Amino acid sequence: MNFRPLILGHRGMGTGEGENSLLSLIRAVQVGADGVELDVQLSKDGVLVVNHDSSLKRTLGVDVEIKDTTFRSLRKMKLVRPDGITTLERVYLELPEESFIDVEIKDPLAADLVVPLVKSFNAIDRTLFSSFWHECLRKVKEKDEKAKIGLLIGEDARGKNPVEYFEELLAYHPYSINLPVQLFDEIGFELGMSLIRFVRAKGVKVALWTLNDPALLIKIRGEVDIIITDNLRGIMAALGGKGERR
Repeated sequence: MNFRPLILGHRGMGTGEGENSLLSLIRAVQVGADGVELDVQLSKDGVLVVNHDSSLKRTLGVDVEIKDTTFRSLRKMKLVRPDGITTLERVYLELPEESFIDVEIKDPLAADLVVPLVKSFNAIDRTLFSSFWHECLRKVKEKDEKAKIGLLIGEDARGKNPVEYFEELLAYHPYSINLPVQLFDEIGFELGMSLIRFVRAKGVKVALWTLNDPALLIKIRGEVDIIITDNLRGIMAALGGKGERR
């Protein structure tokens, strides 16, 4: 099968040192990713800061809460730099115009700001707005009905009837359902694939995170639309290198 999924670098080149930094995000595209997955938080003065955690302690060793700190203060602390934190605006300025960007909204309050910023770059068609906070994605759609939303599935799915749960999710009219790769460990490979096929049969794309095993990728190739990975080089190699942007 010639179908090639969209490959996104998870937080750029992956979780760990340099994650979500401008350097890591740029490098992911240079390596051959179709784009990147990144996380946005909201600073005290309303700037969309790219960082997974609400605090900078794990990533930069500074005990600072982003929502309690102005962006100006972050600059004064010399935390805003290519290998430190960056802004969503800077990402759109620096990445190639064809790069696909999955913007994971970590702070629901950021939902009102992400769409206008993305629209200012004429990038709605190449952006996926994702979140575990599904209700905030309704705000995204209210800002622009053409916005692509991806519903992240996590702990809240445990114990629910899979078919009924996914039917509820489809009421959001999502572009994609973003499933954890641990799905296969929890319910088994065959049932996991059945759920993926059920979602895709409804006309909704499936994004799988965080898929780092090239062997698993080969096994499911043709069945998943978007792959989010920490192992960008390994996944690209399994696909035969760079593919054409789509």
